[in-house]
Amino acid sequence: MSPNKKLIETVVATAPSKLGPLLADDVEWVEWADGVPASGAITRGKEAFVRNYGDDELHSQTTRLIEEGNVVVAEGNVVVRKKDGRTFRVHYCNIYELQDGKVKRKSSYGALLKDSP
Repeated sequence: MSPNKKLIETVVATAPSKLGPLLADDVEWVEWADGVPASGAITRGKEAFVRNYGDDELHSQTTRLIEEGNVVVAEGNVVVRKKDGRTFRVHYCNIYELQDGKVKRKSSYGALLKDSP
């Protein structure tokens, strides 16, 4: 497996509070999600990126990784357990742009799965 794909597998499996060393200082995250009012919002900087994950419990399964140059596309599913007890599942496609072995930009596309409560 390439170093870029290994980095993304590590990012996906890492607790949000430990993501900092894997991110560029000026990292950006753009989210496009079905049914999310803030869709298209841009998060900038390490602290904001980590804070955006929140402290919800996440269980992610990557089903596909595709790489071209310094871009890795990850597709999969995530189950989110909110602190208030709600649970939902999302199918996602994340596009990671890498620079110097760190995530420089993440573009997230997600759709809430219909069987979510």
